[in-house]
Amino acid sequence: MAFSYWESNAWLEDVDLMVVGAGIVGLSAALHARSLHPAWRIVVVDTDPFGGGGSSRNAGFSCFGSATELQHDRESLGDEAALELVRKRWQGLQRLRSTFGDAALGHRVCGSVELFPTAGSESLPSAQALADLNRWIQPVTGAADTFAKIRARTLPHLGSDLGESAILSRLEGLLDTGKMNRAFKSLAHTQSIDILTGIRVESVDTRKEACQLQISTLSRKATSVDVPRILVATNALGAQLIPQLDVQPAINHVLVTERMNGFDFPHAVHIDAGYVYARPIEDRMLIGGGRHWALDERATLNKLQGLLHELWPVTKETAVAYHWSGQLGVGEMRSPLVQRFAPNAVAAVRLGGMGVAIGMEVGKLAVEELMTN
Repeated sequence: MAFSYWESNAWLEDVDLMVVGAGIVGLSAALHARSLHPAWRIVVVDTDPFGGGGSSRNAGFSCFGSATELQHDRESLGDEAALELVRKRWQGLQRLRSTFGDAALGHRVCGSVELFPTAGSESLPSAQALADLNRWIQPVTGAADTFAKIRARTLPHLGSDLGESAILSRLEGLLDTGKMNRAFKSLAHTQSIDILTGIRVESVDTRKEACQLQISTLSRKATSVDVPRILVATNALGAQLIPQLDVQPAINHVLVTERMNGFDFPHAVHIDAGYVYARPIEDRMLIGGGRHWALDERATLNKLQGLLHELWPVTKETAVAYHWSGQLGVGEMRSPLVQRFAPNAVAAVRLGGMGVAIGMEVGKLAVEELMTN
């Protein structure tokens, strides 16, 4: 079955900007482009029927990095570059909240705790290291005590074998990923941005003046679409379309328990420098990550569930209600990648698991790069 005249005419012809990827970065880019060009026809396409990829499968952390994760960033990037990276995360979170409001995002600033289980990969930073970290990050957060040591045993439901101390980051929070995605799509629709899901971009050809995209759906024959400019925001899968991009997918697994009567944990949780994370969802508990273990899927799930039971013993009597996996984009560098790959084409990928925090900033930067001659 071919595309009809009406389908082509209404959505695929005379497009001024086509964005590939309807997640946080793609929709943020489309919204920023709309603010600059009110008359443009802007179309966002995505293979995923929910139009989000990792943006609809993340754990809903509004975080900018645990203490040990930021220590690693400083070691690998240097103080200046690491501070600029965390600044983008912080600014991205403020932009996200100011654009939609906390109620629409299901967002609350509940703080996060970094835990140090005996089998974990990280050690509790010394008082001197924590003071230095607070000094370093204060220009971004404006707080002298972004991170503070607390007694882990004061936290409810935690197992007794956990170490004495944890690190509280009071400025981090949690949001409802479903509400966030709904808010993005609702705003895009009010701005006359078309979002077409179930459309796969098979290839991109930028050798001519106009970008030519080969697109297909489950029910229609592949066809080519010519657009004057494109923005690729498929994060982990960016190199499938643009092979020269330094990004590849990494899989994270997520488990969510059944409801537990009387269960109430107050904070988001970081473990192993952010490679493992946990959070409450009402009276359930979520745990995810573990890609640094380099295990197969079954072994990763078993280890995640074992860690969940160790940290919150009440979960031993509770079944897993949800399990899914998601892909995040990683590369040689920890920073996001905004790269022009043709005069009229830009990619915005490699969010490194921080898409909620940094996605809006990356979308804005990508549009600014695209508009630069």
